[in-house]
Amino acid sequence: MAAMVTSGDVQEIVSKLSSDKAKPREEGVKLLSMWLEGERSIGFCKVIGLNTAKLKPNEIPRSETWPFLVKLLTQCVSSEILASKRRTPKLIFAKTLRIAIQRAEDTKLPGNMFPLLSVVKALFSHILDVINNVPSFQSEYGSILRHLLLVKDYRFHMRKKIYSGLMVFYMEKVVTTLTEKNSILLTLHSLLENPPGDFTDNLREDIVKGFVKIFSNIRDEEKVSYKLVECINTYLLKDGPNLSCQSLEIHNVIQPIVSRCWLTTRDKSLKDALVLYARLQLNLVRGVIDGSLLVEQLLDVICKELDQSHLSIPGTSWRDGTKDDKFGTLSSSQQHFVELAALVLYQACTTTSGATSNEKRVKKENTAARLKEALVKGKWLWNATFCYLIRNYYTRINKDLFNDWFEGICANFERILNDAIVGHAYDGLLWTLRSLQELSSMVLPLNAQAEISFRSYHVTKEVYFS
Repeated sequence: MAAMVTSGDVQEIVSKLSSDKAKPREEGVKLLSMWLEGERSIGFCKVIGLNTAKLKPNEIPRSETWPFLVKLLTQCVSSEILASKRRTPKLIFAKTLRIAIQRAEDTKLPGNMFPLLSVVKALFSHILDVINNVPSFQSEYGSILRHLLLVKDYRFHMRKKIYSGLMVFYMEKVVTTLTEKNSILLTLHSLLENPPGDFTDNLREDIVKGFVKIFSNIRDEEKVSYKLVECINTYLLKDGPNLSCQSLEIHNVIQPIVSRCWLTTRDKSLKDALVLYARLQLNLVRGVIDGSLLVEQLLDVICKELDQSHLSIPGTSWRDGTKDDKFGTLSSSQQHFVELAALVLYQACTTTSGATSNEKRVKKENTAARLKEALVKGKWLWNATFCYLIRNYYTRINKDLFNDWFEGICANFERILNDAIVGHAYDGLLWTLRSLQELSSMVLPLNAQAEISFRSYHVTKEVYFS
């Protein structure tokens, strides 16, 4: 059963927290901490929440309300920091403030929405001041900051100067803490995802410089985490259209280590984040500057990834009893990758650059030849990408290239079929058939399409029952 709380209990806490002496303040913090933990917190938080709900707009918070208690706690923290110049400030002050804010925002408890609205502007300023001066409080205060940033009505009360200060602090912090816990990156990501408004020109420059500095200090791709790449992706999504050439400032320093990391990581989330990063950068450079160098860099990584397609698609073994319509189904991660790969191949085959006419022709021919070579070998991931290339970009690519790719597949189809039967590896054959079917849907009359579809289905069935 929840403990009963009286007005006298709350006033005792308020009295101690308001003291101008250190010992009573510490006693008050410990007493409040006791009331915020366990079953007794239910009754205490209910009383404070109901009192807070009675406050009128613009009314100065009374003593038995959340904003009043939080304001008192921030004053206690500041006093504790001032009084502890020769020692580390006691962590219970920061911890109690975090718990009080979390209890105030607990939607399962009675009270009004946004109970800290009247003090949140000052609270953001307090957070910046404390994290800059008290390293031992940074973990607790990072948690408080992430919690407040999730509430739109709170973050819109944050002054741009405070937001910029927080962003610069956490950018600098990431440079020196990449080997430590992820809490710093979590807070940086929360700041990037929840800005109080538009990014100013000065802040945009600081963020770009921050990412450049972070990756300039990375010497080992193992330090490249999913959360770090997610921070970059979030920023590109939020402010990318305003970056212009600055997006390539980020890419130029990131590219070498990302390329190595892409091919070596076993972290699925990180690989997904890298695929999204590449797609975002391609979209940002399009129409702004010549993106041929970016395409070339991505083409090299993606072709190496496609060449690793000797492994079967997970869960699609031809003899595992799965129904026919499940064969060759791509996971969401694989689909995102082949969509990106198709886009890069398309741009490599069509994008012009500042190179000479002869250089442009050679590069396009090399890309086309590399794709043809992979298709005639029946590599499943190359053929899956080819399906998306046909589906999404057929009308934008020279038809002579498609004719050449089609003739190459047809000339080697019998060998592809025999290799699949001998090796009991049918994913390549399946995607080769799909490639032919995609091509037929683009260039052949409806009756011819139906004939190819019918024959492809029977080839599939014959292999399955062989």
